[in-house]
Amino acid sequence: MSVSEPDDAADKPPLTFMALPSPRGDSRTTFYHCLAVLTDLLGADIGPEKPGTRAWYYKTWTAIRLGLRARETLPDQFFDALIRAGIYDPNPSRSAHVIKPAVAAFGCLRVQTALLDYLRSGTSAERAGAARAWYWASAAWRWNRGGWWTHEKPADPDGSLAALRRAWFEAALREFVANEDIDVRCSILPGLPLSTGRYPADLHGLVDEAISIARAHPHEYVRHRVEIQVNV
Repeated sequence: MSVSEPDDAADKPPLTFMALPSPRGDSRTTFYHCLAVLTDLLGADIGPEKPGTRAWYYKTWTAIRLGLRARETLPDQFFDALIRAGIYDPNPSRSAHVIKPAVAAFGCLRVQTALLDYLRSGTSAERAGAARAWYWASAAWRWNRGGWWTHEKPADPDGSLAALRRAWFEAALREFVANEDIDVRCSILPGLPLSTGRYPADLHGLVDEAISIARAHPHEYVRHRVEIQVNV
């Protein structure tokens, strides 16, 4: 015997996700500097193209992607350069090209700790960038010599990653409520649990406040996304 769907559920339109809006601030100069630092560390020859031009940009990204994949290990001086490039990249999908190698070389714990530091004490642009990059730092990545990235749930024998994740969610919740910057709120919200059961009792009021802020927010993306987040 089949069970019919309730009428109200059948009438609901399919759920669609709005794309994360591009950051409003212009941090291209800083981002291009981050890319130049990485190409220098890799010893890549970009050619005569002028920095900041389209040709320079695509040659630089190609050199970085290929150069990082060709290395079995990365020296410690790559760490900050990779993290900053991931944070300042306005494209949350493209930042995977630097955050994944950072995780593979230095581990989830170190990468997530750095992102949490930026979320807590960076500029608003850096806080927003850290929130966008956090998604890629949540898995243990490894470059497969067959030509693709593979990932798995990171090992956490002593609970350090679980504690760090709780610290991230608390910091992100506080930042969402306290920081009125639109890029910060748009970037934090997709990865922010909005169920009181995910937080200690003393933060339940802050969860309710975050939901109220998001539902009344002037930006359409925030109003759209909160209705997804409250059901996650």
